[in-house]
Amino acid sequence: MYIVINGRINNFLFSLDDYLNRKSSLIKRFDEGIFIWGVSKVYSVEKVGVRVLLYLSRDEEKGFDGCIVMSGEIKEIGELREKYWPEGEWPYYVAIKVIAIPRSVVENRDPKKWKCLTREELKVKFNFRPLPGIQKLDDRIGEEIEKILAKG
Repeated sequence: MYIVINGRINNFLFSLDDYLNRKSSLIKRFDEGIFIWGVSKVYSVEKVGVRVLLYLSRDEEKGFDGCIVMSGEIKEIGELREKYWPEGEWPYYVAIKVIAIPRSVVENRDPKKWKCLTREELKVKFNFRPLPGIQKLDDRIGEEIEKILAKG
């Protein structure tokens, strides 16, 4: 099963830095290749083994229209004991084993230079519109999106 989790770009950049540089005590609890993401509450679809596509919502200040930037598989879900992300309150973390993240995202902090699946591309290619929160996604579409992300 695939799910799409919506999030904020500043929190993604924070988690990406921790994923790449392993700075926090939280990330150091996991093997390399784990990306930490936050959620406000845990839904029944968020389980170990479920595939995740991370969608970052529009940020007008950064001139960012929103896109899917990463795919992975949930390895653990837990409760946070302290604040982790710079924006918002996220009492739960999801440890995600990264499957695909475009090189342009890893190598560049400017989201305008990322090769990721935009809101418009998702609508045209897959008839999918990301909404706030968590959405289920057809496995076939999830697999196609993962292939596209791997090429980016």
